[in-house]
Amino acid sequence: MTHFNSLNYSEGMEAQLIALEKKIKQLISLIESAQGKNKGLETRLASTEATLTKLQSNMKEASIRLEKMMKQLPENNR
Repeated sequence: MTHFNSLNYSEGMEAQLIALEKKIKQLISLIESAQGKNKGLETRLASTEATLTKLQSNMKEASIRLEKMMKQLPENNR
């Protein structure tokens, strides 16, 4: 923590500056934590989007296969 006494501030002002410095450090810590969480969420989102795309592709392929199988059934079994 930086001490401001060498700049000839009053004790009250120095205490306020120290408190402000502490709050700024806390804010920086919170921002860094939020940035880390955000990066993690971005990674999870990208993975989830890739999974969604794959599942949509699988559903489309299954639908096409099912339609082909239904066309192979005799008319009275449809």
